[in-house]
Amino acid sequence: MKLDDIQSSIPIYLSAIKAVSQIGDYSKAQSIVKQIPDCLLVENQIPGALIDLWGKVGSVDEAKLIFDKIRQPNAIEYTIMVNSYGLNGMGMQAIALFHQIPRELLGEATYVCALNACSHSGLVGEARLIFKNIEMKTMRIYSTMIDCLSRASAFDQAQELIDEYERNHSPESTMYS
Repeated sequence: MKLDDIQSSIPIYLSAIKAVSQIGDYSKAQSIVKQIPDCLLVENQIPGALIDLWGKVGSVDEAKLIFDKIRQPNAIEYTIMVNSYGLNGMGMQAIALFHQIPRELLGEATYVCALNACSHSGLVGEARLIFKNIEMKTMRIYSTMIDCLSRASAFDQAQELIDEYERNHSPESTMYS
């Protein structure tokens, strides 16, 4: 595209960012990000995609810099930043940010990312508190909490959650894996 002098647009940049985040190559990430015009770095999907990218290539500081520039983060941007912390073993930071999210922006994906961050950082007590306060617990939320308990060798408690879920739902194979 560059050789043919084709102008880039938001969808093109988003596709390039997603591709680089899947590769996980920091130097390629830097190369792509340097090409994005400053005018596109605010008020669209690009900041969220960049937070995700930097989190996936292990540069949480870069992700945080972008997140901090967002005037009013939305549910997606908060969730992506929580996930970036979680992916990089920064469970305490993930939970601190989770507790700053306005209640009306909390949804299944945010809860799953927060519980995953706890799971991968050994913060089982924090995960229990979060899980306890979730009003609408979905199968994904139950599965994530069961994973957290299992990683902490709390198999009896994990089984109790499976039993609790199955009192009102059909069994889900993901809960057993």
